[in-house]
Amino acid sequence: MNWKTIGKAAVSLGLMLYLIAKLDLRAIYETFTQMDLTLLSLSLPFIALMYLIKARKWQALLDCINVQIPVRRSLEIILIGNFYGALTPGRAGEVSRAFYLDAERSKSIPTVIMDRIIDMICLLVLSVLSIAFFFNDRNLIYLMTPMIMIFIAGIFVITNEKIVTFIIGIFSKKDEFKENYIRTIREITGNKKAIFSVSALTLEYYILNLFVYWIVIKSLNPALNSLLTFSLPIVVVLGNFPISISGFGVREFVSVTIFKLLNESSTYGFSCSIVLYFLTTLLPAVFGFMLTLRKKP
Repeated sequence: MNWKTIGKAAVSLGLMLYLIAKLDLRAIYETFTQMDLTLLSLSLPFIALMYLIKARKWQALLDCINVQIPVRRSLEIILIGNFYGALTPGRAGEVSRAFYLDAERSKSIPTVIMDRIIDMICLLVLSVLSIAFFFNDRNLIYLMTPMIMIFIAGIFVITNEKIVTFIIGIFSKKDEFKENYIRTIREITGNKKAIFSVSALTLEYYILNLFVYWIVIKSLNPALNSLLTFSLPIVVVLGNFPISISGFGVREFVSVTIFKLLNESSTYGFSCSIVLYFLTTLLPAVFGFMLTLRKKP
């Protein structure tokens, strides 16, 4: 374990301990025990549909490099990527998807990267709209501004030919890898139909995610403000900030902050984040882990 990982683990642990110290543990326990499990269970079919949409999204990107795989295979690899993503900062482990394909890494890796870029663009747009219409708070604006700047810088780094050439040159001396990578990025970004299709599917994915979040909120307490549903993009974006392990701690801190903005109990903000993470990330990651036991890259 290197110092960066130790530092990120320390951030996650520190934020969680800070929140636990500030919150009433008994109230958190009661929140979980009084949750409407029948209502919560209604979210499961929608979560399954969310992952089917993710699988179809990646299929559309793979079509750009003439790699055709069945939706079931795409779903299995998505779940495996979700497992590795849950263990890494900024979900960087999702790039492992590329290693489960019978295709050149220099062509398959860009499809995963473009999938994440389109994901983040959609999330950032939804986050800005949420802040503008529902959560016009100075602190959230201060937090979102550097995230947007880092994201723009990240896109520039991974799509700029000179920077890509330099980075690849550090890890690989093969010019073929660099040329295939750059060519694949061009092919994907130049395919307007594919970009539109993937963007539309991404939007559908997050609309379903919003509905799942609403179910989680109402299963905790039906009286909670429904506007909290629209905080999800903000929580997810800031949770992707690579300063912790899989956003753990950061996500809960942001959720608590937003719940307090709407004069709702911090206990619900903390509990809501934990439940949503369990349903939409941890549970699928368990399935992904089981798939890694029988599907080797």
